[in-house]
Amino acid sequence: MAPGGARIAAAIDVGSNSVLLLTVAVAPDGRARAIDEAVATTRLGTGLRAGGALDPDAARRTAACVVDFAARARARGASAVWAFATGAVRRARDGAAFARAVADAAAIPVEILTGAREAALAHGAAAHGLGLGDAPMLAIDIGGATTELTLGRGAAIEASASLALGALLLTEVLGSDPDGMRARVVEGLASTDVPARAHTAGAPAVASGGTATSLAALALGLARYEPRRVHGVVLGVERLAELAASGVRGAGGALDPDRAALLPAGACILTSVLAAMPTDHVRVSDHGVRHAYLREQLGGAGVVASMEALWG
Repeated sequence: MAPGGARIAAAIDVGSNSVLLLTVAVAPDGRARAIDEAVATTRLGTGLRAGGALDPDAARRTAACVVDFAARARARGASAVWAFATGAVRRARDGAAFARAVADAAAIPVEILTGAREAALAHGAAAHGLGLGDAPMLAIDIGGATTELTLGRGAAIEASASLALGALLLTEVLGSDPDGMRARVVEGLASTDVPARAHTAGAPAVASGGTATSLAALALGLARYEPRRVHGVVLGVERLAELAASGVRGAGGALDPDRAALLPAGACILTSVLAAMPTDHVRVSDHGVRHAYLREQLGGAGVVASMEALWG
């Protein structure tokens, strides 16, 4: 317990491209404040195809990162640390064994999220973080291996889809072939009517994940990544391809060079989803799955946390 009676806890997101840490202090009145955030690009999904095994080097890098992040959270006073894994671990034949090994090494629980659960958490994080209440919203969460689309109102999910369309996956398979990338994404989106249903419901689009936040940081010209400024930024579709191209040409400042290489694929996914609705703009949420997961786990421990003013 931190001074003043605050509860400190952390969540670690073991993604297909990156590992993310969020550590918060929750005051007795429920207001949560971020006291530490970190990201490391470990590329766990490198070379992975559905049913294949995780790359051994990527698995070692990722496991070491989770152990380090868990220790870092405890050093900040976290009394509880939870982790979850997404697309790469979900798709790999040795994913469950990897999750168990990481849990043992870091001495924390590691849950493998289903696509539906990941989608619902992404929606919940954006709705809560942006203070949208029960208004309809389409959450677009672009990861390294998959993209989750979720239409809902507040906590009520009306439709969702987890698609094998990830920025790392597309980049590995199609490289710098924009036409092939676009065709692959359009084909994947043809399997779901979630964007069209969102349009019918009058739901705005909100995007989370590294692609969306990187594009927002580029649009703002940030010298370093600032979640407070990125959160809530609105981007027009006409700017997305331009921003992606500029990020690859001049990676620096707020943009991780490893992320820059994935921006064309991520931007292709995002603009294709927006075209399928259709809409000409998207709002960016820095709050992602880790935010909703941490709120959920804290709630299970009897701590009701509000993250709407996380950087206040």
